[in-house]
Amino acid sequence: MKTINYTTLFIFLISWMHGAGQEKMTLNQARGMALHKNENLKMAAKQIEKAEAQKAAARTLRLPSFSATGMGIYQDKDFEMELTLPTQKPNLQTGELEPNIMMNPVTGEPVVGPDGNPVFNMYAWLPLNISLSGAYLAGVTLEQPVYTGGKIGAGNKMADIGIEMADENKTLQAMNTIAEADNAYWTYVAVFQKVKLAKQAVNMLDELVKKARNAHEVGMANRNDLLKAQVEQNSAKLNLQKAQNGFELSRMNLCRVTGLPFNTAITAVDTAIYVKQPLHGEMGNEMVQQRPEYRLLQKNVELQEQQIRMTKADFLPTAGIQAGYNHIGGIEFSSTDFSNTSLNVLASVKIPVFHWGEGVKKINAAKIDKEIRELELEKNKQLLQLETEQTRLNLELAWERIQLNETALEQAEENLRVTRDSYEVGMETITELLMAQTNWQQAFSNLIDSRTDFKIKETAWLKATGKLGETVNWQPQ
Repeated sequence: MKTINYTTLFIFLISWMHGAGQEKMTLNQARGMALHKNENLKMAAKQIEKAEAQKAAARTLRLPSFSATGMGIYQDKDFEMELTLPTQKPNLQTGELEPNIMMNPVTGEPVVGPDGNPVFNMYAWLPLNISLSGAYLAGVTLEQPVYTGGKIGAGNKMADIGIEMADENKTLQAMNTIAEADNAYWTYVAVFQKVKLAKQAVNMLDELVKKARNAHEVGMANRNDLLKAQVEQNSAKLNLQKAQNGFELSRMNLCRVTGLPFNTAITAVDTAIYVKQPLHGEMGNEMVQQRPEYRLLQKNVELQEQQIRMTKADFLPTAGIQAGYNHIGGIEFSSTDFSNTSLNVLASVKIPVFHWGEGVKKINAAKIDKEIRELELEKNKQLLQLETEQTRLNLELAWERIQLNETALEQAEENLRVTRDSYEVGMETITELLMAQTNWQQAFSNLIDSRTDFKIKETAWLKATGKLGETVNWQPQ
């Protein structure tokens, strides 16, 4: 009853996938679809757009800036005051005005009041009323930096480095995506082959059970041989069901990686896993330097160099020019309207003189940050070299496993052939034949695993050497 249920479920899954449509897929197609779908890669592309926008903004700092200002005032009460002002009189000899001070006729000296100030012969009384209700100020201003201590240049350079880092990050994300697609694709192909192998094993055991039943019915074999064959037959059917479940999960994972709906039936074109013996190469700095991870670490050092320049610029002289055109109106002085329009130009220079050593301390801190980045670069360079060498050794080991498993499969196939022939003439028991079939199936499964492992290890080695994806157009749409 369980076998019927499993078969019904598998038929339902196959019909469900056929209803969603078929998708023939090669490895390169899987890579391209994964690159088109991957969210991390899309975010990396957005980071490039952001870095380019920041670069464009940094370029504008060298250009003059224009601004317009406007201000209005409303005040419900006017300013009222009275002024008493000393008068002046003309000098008959020079014709110029001079203070109209009261002189002592006896001494000829100015008369001084109690407050110590001279006393005038006459004072003028001036009532004053100032109204700011409706007063306004409007103007335009132009500002042009002349020298900023190198801060603008450093900012522009940092913006350039930011774009380069965003590009390297995009390359890194693309390589990660290709590696994930390769893993999913070859796993799918491997499980597909294991399903075929499991079906072949079931067919072989079905034939063996049939022969054992016929032999038992005619008295040429005991019932125990038939039971042994049936036990292995049930075990093979269970293994087939497990392989079919794994095939379904690997298909859904490949759909996830490539962005297809989960009910899409995929037909892998590259069903044969071809392998090629890896070339022996020496571990060198040139391989590590091709990796985007290493170049990102280098860019961090370069970025910190510009940060030192930015810090120094905070404590260097700065100069700039400002020009403005302003208009004031809406002001009344004692019922008289007042307005004024003027052009003004301002040049400024700021020279830091003394900050208790703040500049030196900040510059030293920035230099220490750069030294930390350099140490991180050297540390990770060694780790990347170690990882590259490890992937190379893993690839060579995977190749050796393939050679051993191919030999083991040849031996298992020959052993199965000889054992089957001997069983047919009664020279071997069914136990030996079942064991030979099991060994053959295990050897075949090991060869599939070793070839799949080689392809995955090959991708890991290409990624570790920075060569993965060199021929793939991975620009997201």
